Amino acid sequence: MWIADRIYFVDVAIPADRKKRGRGKVHVVFDGDKVFRVKRLTELGDAGEIFIDSLFPELYDEVLELLRRGAKVYLLRDLTKLKKLRMDNGLRKSDENDAILLARIPGERFRPLTVEELEIKIRMWPLVRRYRWIIQWKKTLKTLIKHGFDYNFKEVVKLMEADRMKLSQEIIKQVSSLPIYGEIYRKACEIIGVKNSVELAILTLGLPLHLPLKGLKGLLGFTPDKNKRYCHKLRIHISSFATSLYMCVKKV
Repeated sequence: MWIADRIYFVDVAIPADRKKRGRGKVHVVFDGDKVFRVKRLTELGDAGEIFIDSLFPELYDEVLELLRRGAKVYLLRDLTKLKKLRMDNGLRKSDENDAILLARIPGERFRPLTVEELEIKIRMWPLVRRYRWIIQWKKTLKTLIKHGFDYNFKEVVKLMEADRMKLSQEIIKQVSSLPIYGEIYRKACEIIGVKNSVELAILTLGLPLHLPLKGLKGLLGFTPDKNKRYCHKLRIHISSFATSLYMCVKKV
């Protein structure tokens, strides 16, 4: 009888066939003995447990398939633990070294992923991605208009704003209906004193609230000189949320 009981440690990458340019990268896997590469996590068909360092939206389908097969997938809670371990051992940063080092990190430094969580992420990701695209292109078009390049862009901006409003309502509706996330969102709105904030809804979904406060501040770039790299997308939503709060206060 076949039993899936192998344990793998994976330095994950965005799948090569989903990248727009170049050949892309593949996942680097350490099985406790040797290092090898796979294009998709689902190639680890005999996996009982898989420990990964990151979770990109492009990997949601792969991880969900593994979970439905019965494999247990664990996500590293804080990437700085991997960086510290690399520095302590005098190793250069490489996919191979990171995959091997993952095996040295205690299990409590990882958190289990669930089918429910991945299903939510898969359902919400297209809405959030489209919302971000609209914000980005709307800003670009308004800049062009400001500098005199108005090829009927004003009408386009109006249409984009209407689409943004529809998406905002849908995202808020979806987040509000989710178990746990909906409760967190409503409580946050109550504490801050806002209603129907799409930025707060996206932050509720996107912020890794399992991190300690220090780690969360570092991820968002709020720890001076110690975190030159931070999550720009989440930082943009925080900035937009702060702006919307400011505008509300000004109106009052």
